Amino acid sequence: MEAQQATTKLAKQVTGTWKLVSWTYENENGETVDYFGKSPQGILMYTDSGYMSVHIMKSDRKRFNSEGMYDGTPEEIVDAFTSYFAYFGKFIEKEPGVLQHTVEGGTFPNWLGNIEERYGKIEGNRMILSTPPIRTAGHDIVFNVVWKRV
Repeated sequence: MEAQQATTKLAKQVTGTWKLVSWTYENENGETVDYFGKSPQGILMYTDSGYMSVHIMKSDRKRFNSEGMYDGTPEEIVDAFTSYFAYFGKFIEKEPGVLQHTVEGGTFPNWLGNIEERYGKIEGNRMILSTPPIRTAGHDIVFNVVWKRV
């Protein structure tokens, strides 16, 4: 019984809505880099029924010249895709402090069906989620995402 309570502790603590504070990684020189700029916006939701959803965007996203959602130029569409990140699915706490997100849908089609692991800790009204190394722009990057409870 005690072990089961330990493995659900973080999963219970994360339930609710979180606003993005920062999304960073450390480059090869040990410098902290803001992945989506200085003031990205985002929301993360975990439900008590075991679902999660995350949306993160650059704060300076460019509008299309056209009003049609699918009528952007190829450059506008690329910019829209590379300035917004989202996915949703089910989550469990695999072991204490380790959340697994099973991706059911999202902006990056290669993640469909993936299990994305996140290492989490709660500090007051903030949550820090870190990733294992993720291949991005030709490098393996460990992301650190800080959230504040809404």
